[in-house]
Amino acid sequence: MNKFKISKKLFSFIIIFLIILSILPSIQAINKDYFNNLNKSELKESQLDVQFIYNITAELSNIIFDVYDEENGEIAKGRAFGTKGEHRAAEILYENMTKLGLYTYKEQIKNTEEYPNLTHELVIDEYFFKINNKKIDSYIAPVWFENVENNFDINHTYSYSNLKVIKPPLLPGAFLKWQKIIGKLEPFVIILKDKAFYPYSFLKKLPYTNNFIFEYYVIRQLQGITPVLYSWLWDRYLHYCKGIILYDFNKDEHDMNLLKEINHIPFIFINGTNGEEILDNIDNTHIDFKLKQHLNTSLVSYNVIGQLNGTDNKKTVIVDCLYDSWWCQGTADSAIGMAMVLALAKYYKENNITPKYTIKFIGFCGEEHGFCAGAKYYESSHRDENITFVIDLNQIGFKQDDPKLTLNIIGNKIDILIDIFKIIKKTNYESQVNSSDGLQLLWLKNGGPSNAMIFANSRNNCKTLCFLKDGGWKLHHRDGLNHTEGDVLKYFDWTDVSVTGEIVLNITKYLTVDDSQSSQIGEKFII
Repeated sequence: MNKFKISKKLFSFIIIFLIILSILPSIQAINKDYFNNLNKSELKESQLDVQFIYNITAELSNIIFDVYDEENGEIAKGRAFGTKGEHRAAEILYENMTKLGLYTYKEQIKNTEEYPNLTHELVIDEYFFKINNKKIDSYIAPVWFENVENNFDINHTYSYSNLKVIKPPLLPGAFLKWQKIIGKLEPFVIILKDKAFYPYSFLKKLPYTNNFIFEYYVIRQLQGITPVLYSWLWDRYLHYCKGIILYDFNKDEHDMNLLKEINHIPFIFINGTNGEEILDNIDNTHIDFKLKQHLNTSLVSYNVIGQLNGTDNKKTVIVDCLYDSWWCQGTADSAIGMAMVLALAKYYKENNITPKYTIKFIGFCGEEHGFCAGAKYYESSHRDENITFVIDLNQIGFKQDDPKLTLNIIGNKIDILIDIFKIIKKTNYESQVNSSDGLQLLWLKNGGPSNAMIFANSRNNCKTLCFLKDGGWKLHHRDGLNHTEGDVLKYFDWTDVSVTGEIVLNITKYLTVDDSQSSQIGEKFII
């Protein structure tokens, strides 16, 4: 009874908190009709070099095609943590930062006292998934748990042939007993629909839910927990249940999720078309799959840093983005943001700006698979550095028409959001970016779900901003049709990149440039 009362109080607090967040300031739409169908050729002059941003984005996105030899059996892993693709991306960043004239260096991440497993990663050496002997596009999440099926060793090869497929029974134990009685008990896989980032949840129709907080911390978690619950449910029956197929709500794309230290059983991600094919003929379908994995405890990965010294070298401002990705082009998550970081550095160098604080333009490794491994290493190994601001770019500059997404600017301090509100308002994001549903300012004490969070949680005096579109992004962590669908370059939005870049640049200038230099650069520079 007491637990029930506590839960009711907690629920009431959450609802009140969400209501408060929902009325935080947001930018109002102005003259939106003028910007309908705006394309690259119609872009007004931007302070940032948008063509440069596109070129870097394309180079990072195309790594999955340029670096791997899939014709000879090599797995194309994009810019995944510690892979040759991520290493190539680090070289691209290093080369471009050096060309811009920054003091550039790479820091190899290492295990620290606070984070002793930063260089630990389960590596997939070989995998495939077949439906009735036909190999199809898929991703299989490795298993981090030692259990009876892998002989209590996560260095294991899961290899099965001729498995039947079943819809998940309500009571696994009772189902298995009945199958044994009727003589049909044989190994199988379960099939479920993957609704991670499904944008049409009925929960969104509830009052006060149209905000990032509810999207990310309620809907997204509920969508993601379903397969995890099934993993725990079937953990007792791994002699029979060999995997869980998650077929996508998208037709041509499949999801990819690491589920690090969560899944007890292989999770097999396939696209919606293949999933429906199985369900339409489930009694006559058999499955073969293989997953060979091993634990690498000495993974090699780098943060890439381009430094621009300031007049006050006792303080540092970090402008960063993740540069790793999933096994896809990783355009929006987050080649665009990384390219924008380089464009910001380019602007400072071309305008001969000496900032009042040292700025470090950083490409952080391992944000996806390593859960912000690069940021964790940097923060814990630079404790003596006085990092006053972190401007973290994540999923930005891309388009989705149905539904349109919101650009969220998340700050860990109320005062930093108040300071930048006037700057953002001047840009008129909503009126210019027709492919977006607007912009929201949000306060989160932990700084948001990316690299900024690491600094916000560890440094009380550090102010952080995180830029990202999130919520119902239907192609989040997705790949398909030989890497031509999912998170790919064709969704690069020239207008959004230009306007978002203007916001980020103006905030960066506001935080790092004094008034005397503002007047030297000209009226366009003045905020």
